[in-house]
Amino acid sequence: MYRIVRIALWFSVAGGAYLAAAWLPGTLGELEYFQAKEFDVVGNRFIGEKEILKAASIPKYASVFDVTDSWELNLNRHPLILSAKITRILPKTLVVTVQERVPIALVSNTLLEPVDRYGQILPLDPGKYKLDLPLLRTDSGTAKLSRSQLRLLATEVQRLTVNDPHFMAAVSEVSMDDNGDATFVVESDMQLKFRPPLLNLRLQEGLMVHADAIQRYPDRGPAIVDLRYADQVVVSYKKRMESR
Repeated sequence: MYRIVRIALWFSVAGGAYLAAAWLPGTLGELEYFQAKEFDVVGNRFIGEKEILKAASIPKYASVFDVTDSWELNLNRHPLILSAKITRILPKTLVVTVQERVPIALVSNTLLEPVDRYGQILPLDPGKYKLDLPLLRTDSGTAKLSRSQLRLLATEVQRLTVNDPHFMAAVSEVSMDDNGDATFVVESDMQLKFRPPLLNLRLQEGLMVHADAIQRYPDRGPAIVDLRYADQVVVSYKKRMESR
């Protein structure tokens, strides 16, 4: 008998706690004390705080207990925001944490436009933010990259920037031909040809062979290092313009 009473009391307490948990936020949300009056924006570099809050469309009399899904969805529609999360600090602060889309290269359309690692065009002024990034283009330089080419090159630049930022800091251009072969223009003394994806070990092999070739033949001009052939690194040279 006592066992039955204890079980009944347990279910009563558990049910009460469940109802309180469901009822309490909604009830507290109606109190002015919990109205969202302070906002902290975290993770932004390119987008101003006012623009982010405007994009979220948080109502004027919102409560910190309100459901944030629709506000986060509004933020995710912004062309410079990859993801967003809104949390609360009681009694009246909402924290808006955003992950921005990061420019990793430039493409030449009507103007130079930044792209992120997914090949997404970003509405940013490269001059305003002093974006020193490699230019993505076709091998001929006369046509635009297709959507798939742009995404592939952007992904390759992002991956190699993470793996070898020192090397990528020296890359000024990245091009792709109609066969899917890519070329890095590295400063003024080397072109590196490869078929994506370029593994880090293979890149290091090419750089070692290039360094050795420069030591052996310092007067032969800029080198072309070709990594498109399995287990081979082929080095050729461009002719220097003779001074008159």
